[in-house]
Amino acid sequence: MSLEPVTGFNIINNILKLFRVQIPINAPILNIISKQFLCRELNMYFSKLRKEDETLSFDQLDKFSEEQIDAICFKRGIEIDKQTLKSKKEDLKLWLSISN
Repeated sequence: MSLEPVTGFNIINNILKLFRVQIPINAPILNIISKQFLCRELNMYFSKLRKEDETLSFDQLDKFSEEQIDAICFKRGIEIDKQTLKSKKEDLKLWLSISN
């Protein structure tokens, strides 16, 4: 799963360009289908984060390198710029306590 949701309509339109035909992306029916795809992608992403949060424990955080902490925080939308490693870990611990 990617952070950029894929609906597949752009791929179809790229193929249809060969025949000089395109599907209007803003068509009402396609708009509904796109929203369903996006909701599904978001639900899958949040489910994945919840499962990762269940496996992470507060004791393990001290064993991770700063790069690993940055990656974990980035996935959860936790600020990583202009923060010390200690404050990143504190924010991540707060996230984990709320998530679990």
